Amino acid sequence: MISPLIPRRSTLVSQTIALLERGLREARWTGQLPGQHELCAELIISRTTLRLALQELARRDLIDLRQGCPMTIRLGPADTQAVRIVSKVVLLLPEPLWRLRPSIARWVGELRPLLHRSDLDLVLIEGGRHYRANPAVHLEKIVHSHPHAAWVLFASTLAMQTWFSARALPVILVGQVFSGINLPSIEYDHAAIARHASATLDAAGHAHTAILLQRTGSAADAATCEAFAAARKPGAPAPLVLEHDGSLAQIESRLCRLARLGPRPTALFVTKSLAVPAALTILPRLGVVIPRDLALICREDDPFLEYLVPAVARYSSDSSAIARKLAIALVRLAQGQPLKVTHDRLMPRFVAGRSIGPAGREPPA
Repeated sequence: MISPLIPRRSTLVSQTIALLERGLREARWTGQLPGQHELCAELIISRTTLRLALQELARRDLIDLRQGCPMTIRLGPADTQAVRIVSKVVLLLPEPLWRLRPSIARWVGELRPLLHRSDLDLVLIEGGRHYRANPAVHLEKIVHSHPHAAWVLFASTLAMQTWFSARALPVILVGQVFSGINLPSIEYDHAAIARHASATLDAAGHAHTAILLQRTGSAADAATCEAFAAARKPGAPAPLVLEHDGSLAQIESRLCRLARLGPRPTALFVTKSLAVPAALTILPRLGVVIPRDLALICREDDPFLEYLVPAVARYSSDSSAIARKLAIALVRLAQGQPLKVTHDRLMPRFVAGRSIGPAGREPPA
């Protein structure tokens, strides 16, 4: 990403001096300047140009410039100009937006113009090592590259939530908060969805159930399984959890395992909508027909689910609600207002579809 501080070439040294001084007075850096190699890369200038600019800043008593020592900033709080706490919003996504569900792209698309009305830019950082087991180094680099930003974390891992929780950064989670994390969030109530799905299958007579769970590393994984199991009728077998990584090969492997079981579960709760077409095409080849042999409910919704046969039972969400709630909170942060740590849980609407039948017999046409 090209830095907004790249100077014009007409008077390169003077422009570099002006931009560095502005960065110092706006507290872009605190304590000391980054190394010369890093500054050259950020500003896309030569070492010679940078050294001439640094010498002038030292002459103005803005920095200490001594051979072999870090470049210490001499400006104190009284010397810096008041700057906007938040000037942009950075959204972290686990994958490129086009690979995520369409409903996610919808609320991201709706969020952008809502932020622009308050002069806030939206920056997407898609995929990357910040979603891995040890993201600290990568998060440090990202945060350093985006000063005066508010942060939105989508489907964040425990390591990410822990890292942001330990820092005084304006951040909002879209997704479930892990236990012990003190960050505000907007989320779908995955526990309530799982309880409703479990009760719906119970009412249809399905005692033996399974969950086709895509591992995401988010808190919603455990919440879904725990709530679904807790809502089972007393004496009902615990649901079989079939975990996969989202790849077609693993989904097919888990569905083959399901089809071979005896006795076989008669109902399947699917956490990710993209696994539903696999279930509707792979299971019939194995002699398992939906809903005759296996009822199916999906925790998510996407437009294509309505066009599958049978139409899939699912939970339909309002993407506009997330965009509106996020925009309100982020604009408050940009205005310097404190943000209370609250967990705004949204409950989607259940769409019955035609993929749930009574246990042991085919539903009427």
